[in-house]
Amino acid sequence: MLFEKYLTWAHIQNPFLLRRSIWALHQRLFNGQGTSTKASGHDLFRAFMICAIGAVLPYRNKLHHRHPEAYYNAALQHLGSDFLTRGLDSVQDLLLICRFGIYHPIGTSIWDVVRLCGRLCIELGLHNGTDIRGDLLQTQLRRRIFWQFYLIDRYSSTTLDRPFLIDDADIETKFPVEVSDEELEVANRDVQSLDSLNFTREPNVQNEMTVFFISVRLRQISSHIQTEFSKLRRKISNTRSKHLLAGHIYVVMTKLLRELKDWRNSNPIIQEPSCLYETQEWYDLLIARERLSVLRRAIDLVPKVNGSPPKETLTVFLRSALETIERYHIICQKRDMVTHTRSYFHMLFTAALSVMYCISVSKKLTQEDMRASHQGLLLCQELLNSVARQLPDAKSYVSVFEALHRDVSQRLWPNSRDMSVNLPVDPAMGFSNDISTFNGRNFSPDMGTSTLPNPLGNMPDFSTNRQFFDQGLQSRTSLMDPVSQFAVTGQDGNDVSEEYQDGSSVNWALLNYDSLWNMESALGQYVYGDPTNPSVWDGFEF
Repeated sequence: MLFEKYLTWAHIQNPFLLRRSIWALHQRLFNGQGTSTKASGHDLFRAFMICAIGAVLPYRNKLHHRHPEAYYNAALQHLGSDFLTRGLDSVQDLLLICRFGIYHPIGTSIWDVVRLCGRLCIELGLHNGTDIRGDLLQTQLRRRIFWQFYLIDRYSSTTLDRPFLIDDADIETKFPVEVSDEELEVANRDVQSLDSLNFTREPNVQNEMTVFFISVRLRQISSHIQTEFSKLRRKISNTRSKHLLAGHIYVVMTKLLRELKDWRNSNPIIQEPSCLYETQEWYDLLIARERLSVLRRAIDLVPKVNGSPPKETLTVFLRSALETIERYHIICQKRDMVTHTRSYFHMLFTAALSVMYCISVSKKLTQEDMRASHQGLLLCQELLNSVARQLPDAKSYVSVFEALHRDVSQRLWPNSRDMSVNLPVDPAMGFSNDISTFNGRNFSPDMGTSTLPNPLGNMPDFSTNRQFFDQGLQSRTSLMDPVSQFAVTGQDGNDVSEEYQDGSSVNWALLNYDSLWNMESALGQYVYGDPTNPSVWDGFEF
């Protein structure tokens, strides 16, 4: 049943609807046939949207025969002219559209829809924390709705590198309280204010708000990442002391990585996860993605010599990108829980571009790092093809990746071209878990802040841990010599062969810094923008 699937999957991370309102809607539509009351257009719209989201995972797992977009198109038939005049209901309806847009095209930009949603939130005063006296559940719902808007706004704006609709400094509303709806109803008789509730929680026992809190706290850090690097970029452009730039960047980077580490350490361990959002593997993927975001921005700003960042910074960036690919590979083993999305595709593509950039720009990477990069790009290509099987509109981007991958492989690993593309994705292909995680001792907040290269030298020497690089090759030792196969051309190790140095290769031109990240920006438009119908929402007045 799609209503139940919605509640046991999407609702776990996005509780902006009340469970009781969903079941009440179900009761009105499916259990009240004997009544003379006709279902309203709004009821039908919301029911079809719930079915559209609830059908995503069952349809992709071949457990449901009707395509989710059929439900979405049916919902649009009941999108009346009063769509934006219903207060909280209108915000919830827009959020439903945004959530569906994570999985399937919605005919317009998610970023535009969520900004419309934010304007309604501000009109309704959801950002200033106004309580509804005598109604704890309604106050809780208002907070849940606002922070759901915040979650989508931060992620879409960060991906597109666009401004947030509302600054963190202008947000006065507090988090929802970590209690169930039923507990709130009981407390409503004795407590006047939501913030005066005092519930004692057992550790690692989740409730309706647990995963939502985890997600929103991470988005607050994402917001901080965007804000801090924007300030740093302005500071760097206005400073004359260029020799201090590396230190400024390192201080900001260390602070943000510490915030991410604290977030990960605070996450509960849910003993029997019922969906992907409750698994430790998903939290590991999220922190890997955000670390890559921090390092990606640091690479933008760090001083470069002949176009290349410092080796230590580049090495950390490379390994973070490889970890992100591996983390996604791990959650893909949970086939009944996970479904590909365009945002995951963007994450994988960005990680792959990061790997290509690192191995193309540096002449000093170790053979072990080069071998890990080779395996990581192979794994990423298989994962991207897997995504494209569920998201056909991603195929053109996969073709671009394959062309870049082929070019890099021919340039850096000319002896491996015969066996580089058709290796199957299997668990043995992954990197060793104890190396691919970057928590605990890595990116330690206690590292010094004198200069960028020296403190990063305190990181573990991953190149000495052969298990990290050899595990994925154990079943393929007959195909190649594990060292000589990844020996790179040129006397400096990772050099560029002469045929590419003379500028004769078009593909090599694509691997310069600006071109790579322009590709990333274009992919962000694919994830959250819509090139076909940008004005679909212009007809609504409010």
